Amino acid sequence: MKKKTSMRVNFTRKLAILLAMFSLLVACVQDPTTKSPELDKLFRSAAGQSKETNAPKTVLRLWSFHTSKEFEFWQELAKQYQQLHPEIEIKVEYVSSDDYFAGERLLSSFASGTGPDIFFVSSPMIKRLVDVSMLMPLDSYFTPEMKNDFYPAALDAVTLYNNIYAVPIETELMGLFYNKSMFQKHELVPPKTWDEMMEAAQKLRSPRVSGLTIETFGGVYQNFSWFPFLWQTGADLISEDGKHSGLGHTKGEDMYNFFRSMVNQGLINMQPSRPATDIGILTNGETAMQVSGTWNIRMLETQYADQPIGVVPLPTPDGGNRLTIAGGWKIAVNSRSEYASEAAKFVMWAFSGDTSIPLRWCSDVKFAYSPRKSVMEAGTDYYRRGLRAVFTNEIFGTERMEPQYPEEINRTFTQSLQSLLYSKLSGKEVAQSMEEKIDRFLSKIQK
Repeated sequence: MKKKTSMRVNFTRKLAILLAMFSLLVACVQDPTTKSPELDKLFRSAAGQSKETNAPKTVLRLWSFHTSKEFEFWQELAKQYQQLHPEIEIKVEYVSSDDYFAGERLLSSFASGTGPDIFFVSSPMIKRLVDVSMLMPLDSYFTPEMKNDFYPAALDAVTLYNNIYAVPIETELMGLFYNKSMFQKHELVPPKTWDEMMEAAQKLRSPRVSGLTIETFGGVYQNFSWFPFLWQTGADLISEDGKHSGLGHTKGEDMYNFFRSMVNQGLINMQPSRPATDIGILTNGETAMQVSGTWNIRMLETQYADQPIGVVPLPTPDGGNRLTIAGGWKIAVNSRSEYASEAAKFVMWAFSGDTSIPLRWCSDVKFAYSPRKSVMEAGTDYYRRGLRAVFTNEIFGTERMEPQYPEEINRTFTQSLQSLLYSKLSGKEVAQSMEEKIDRFLSKIQK
């Protein structure tokens, strides 16, 4: 009996001690003036681990075709956003530019349900993707102040059926880049007209150097590169009323006849060593002239700073007005994404809010003009340095926005350029064939 009583007393004492220790711990945790930093650290650590375990992150996939410093920019931007929003993780995934420019990779990924949450679109891609309900309308995310800060032409380029479907991030212009040393050696001045461009190509061409590089691979970028030369003649693919071809018979033929002559003389670089968007074709001495855009300026200022490269406005036909094309990528959201709302908040934060992010993109990471007034004002000094000044003083203001034609019209133009470059048809025959196809297509959709 004594043994049982003793055991009961011991148990009671131990229980009392445990209760006292527990009370002390609770008091220490609840008391903000506790003098036990080790204990505080222990409880904070445990609380943090519990929160992390119970709150899985929302993962957003961003597809980018950018390389080098531009790709790094998107990775850094993703990390910056994640620091502000720990519940969000943004994975930046690389997709080759060929897949992006062809446009099929995006469509096939959407069809299979594996498409990205965030991706980049050009103006011609917008209509194609909107028509298959793949782009999320962003109107509700744009405040009146935001809309007013974007240049009207920039918002028009992403607006379809009265809805805004993407956020413009840049405005890129085309010019004619040339090798200064080659021109000086042959006592040539940079061309202002088509005839002068042909003459320079004739004199500078050699077995190892092509006269002119312009995109020969069919696709979105080829159309982008060639549109200005068609427009300079006063022609267009579609008339202003949208009812028939805008080639104007002989007007459209002028461009095809001129470049047919360039092809026949072997003056065009038909097989460039790298994508025609890459200014390395010019800097490595492969070509004397290259039709390209503002995106190459940053490379010329850094990687190719020692190369004698100049730039001038695109040459025009005799009597033609100086004219270039304005394009650039826009960032959009997959309307079928499980996290479309979260993705929309990211793209609006990145390029519709504070000016620091878009200014860095358009001035430091690459060179392009911002589609926002406030960013252009903040970056005034960046636009008048070196080759940038040529674009700002002589090319900016002569641009026409990349058009949003139906895919059938874009494809018809691409086919005509391929015929011009690789068939034996005359320029007149190519232009007439394209005009017939456009009229036939327009007549069908108007019925």
